[in-house]
Amino acid sequence: MQVPKMAAPCAEGPCGLCGAAAAPYTCPRCQRRVCSVRCYRGHGGCAEAFYREQVLQALEAERGSPPGRDRLASAFRRLQRLREAEDSAGPDEDELWARLSPAEQDEFLRLLSSGEAAALLPRWRPWWWRRRDPDEEEAAAPPPGPAPPVPAFASLPAPPPSPLLPFQLPNVLYGYAFSLSLHNGDESLLPDLPAAAIATSAALRDRCPFSCTAEALEAARRDAEAAGLPLCPLGRAGPALAVAELLEAGAGPALAHLERLLRAGGRCAAPSIRSRFARARRKCRFLRAWSHEAAAAPAMAAMAADARRVHAALEAAGPGRGRLIEELQ
Repeated sequence: MQVPKMAAPCAEGPCGLCGAAAAPYTCPRCQRRVCSVRCYRGHGGCAEAFYREQVLQALEAERGSPPGRDRLASAFRRLQRLREAEDSAGPDEDELWARLSPAEQDEFLRLLSSGEAAALLPRWRPWWWRRRDPDEEEAAAPPPGPAPPVPAFASLPAPPPSPLLPFQLPNVLYGYAFSLSLHNGDESLLPDLPAAAIATSAALRDRCPFSCTAEALEAARRDAEAAGLPLCPLGRAGPALAVAELLEAGAGPALAHLERLLRAGGRCAAPSIRSRFARARRKCRFLRAWSHEAAAAPAMAAMAADARRVHAALEAAGPGRGRLIEELQ
């Protein structure tokens, strides 16, 4: 499996992504200076084009095997073995795509758009994960890590916040759980990971009042769909359960973690959109301060219970749930 071949080292110019003084490489597609392959991986369209090329190349290498899931699984396993070592440039991605049969192209796109491709990646458990089935195989994935640290915070400014403020929290936590799971917990995928959280959560983008937990969760689901994001590995109902567990954990660790991801993503984002990351980061900080207020605990417990009811209803209804969320409001 190949990694992007960049121009020979040169000491001129800072990194076009993180601003590092030493940026010895040049992106082979847009000629922007980059300091490392890690920065290149967060390089928007160029990096996405490269990884698509690698998937297609891996599929082509498996051409002798049956089309469909087996070949795509091999492609994703190879992508997981990418390292920062340099290698020669691979075939042109359009050429690789053209080598696939129409059926193989359709299967590849279907697995990506449906979210089924995530099942082909090594299983990842988020820090908030809790064992749900006593008979579940523990060796299927590594255990979840510790909760993210929560730094010091400031008290809420006067006057008291709107009574609708609490319902922004489930919407933000949905974006956090969705985006982190969508990217398999890989925090180096910047700015894509926090950008997905912003695209999913209207509360991170602007002042967006919700009247109840179910409305906040449904708005996030619709926004993720409208943004063209793949189906989350958690499924359609899973993010609601994740929101319940995050609320039960106090919400502070998730908000602090998302705040750090937004800060890192803003550094990698194009200057024209960095304000979106800064605005979302301020919202996280405000909600984190509110979550530590004495009055927040019962409100979060009630929202967690509501999120669990939404999850149970979605699980029971299945794909054809219709207007179930609206009926729960």
